[in-house]
Amino acid sequence: MDLNLIGLFVEIVDSRSLSAAARKLGMTRANISQRLKLLERETGAQLLRRSTRSFELTQAGHTLYDCGQRMLEDLSTARASIDSLGQTLSGRVRISVPTGFGRMFIGSRLLEFARMYPGITLNVTFNNRIEDLIAAEVDVALRITATPPLDYVARNICSIDWNLYAAAGYMEKHGPIDCPEDLESQTLVASPYPGRRVTMKLMHREDEADVHMITMQPALQSQDYPFLTDAVCQGMGIGLLPAYVPHAPTSCALLRILPQYRVVGMQNTLYIVTLPNRFPSPATQALIDYLRAEILALAQTWS
Repeated sequence: MDLNLIGLFVEIVDSRSLSAAARKLGMTRANISQRLKLLERETGAQLLRRSTRSFELTQAGHTLYDCGQRMLEDLSTARASIDSLGQTLSGRVRISVPTGFGRMFIGSRLLEFARMYPGITLNVTFNNRIEDLIAAEVDVALRITATPPLDYVARNICSIDWNLYAAAGYMEKHGPIDCPEDLESQTLVASPYPGRRVTMKLMHREDEADVHMITMQPALQSQDYPFLTDAVCQGMGIGLLPAYVPHAPTSCALLRILPQYRVVGMQNTLYIVTLPNRFPSPATQALIDYLRAEILALAQTWS
């Protein structure tokens, strides 16, 4: 049964006339009458006996009015309780974040969230490979991927570009790099790839016909981006790194290599992934909303 129609019926009874209820609700009397008839069809009973100037409740009308009042009061109480949770959020939220992005940016934000909501217990895991949230006992996961998991709710937060970076000391010894072909004689620092050499596809940002396939020899490979960033800062090679890396508080000053080109085919979207629950706990929803706002603010500095 439509709760909106029940609320309308309670308002009609409280107002003592259809016309008064219509004025209070900003509706026409004809529309009020039509909705009342719809409610009577849904209940299968006459609710009011109407005359030209007044009406009286039938027995079914009395029953629905009493039940409807209680339902609306319970709904109002529930809304008030939910509204008050903002000041008294409590519970436990288990979150998984990527190692690099987590340690460079999200760790400090999670500490701030914990200070804001001392009643919420955070269980934080730094892991790049959690696939099954249920088995891993994870409520919320941040994932940078091109294909979000289909079995979960994946909220698209922002794109993550990947670029080539180098330290000034490295460029003094091995530069200049003026075109993509200049990269082939350079050393690469990157995440693991199959095989001993890495082939990248570079596409000009303003001319999609300008495409280059470049093969480089990796000197270091790791899934830990703080480690790779340290290696690039120490001049050990050109880093194929997410665009957020140079903006991390712990990063050194890095030079962007061939900024007119983008690396094609890399994982390029950050998602907040949760279990397919229509009604997450208030603590979980608070964390999701907080992370979304913080990450979007950070992303403005990466472009």
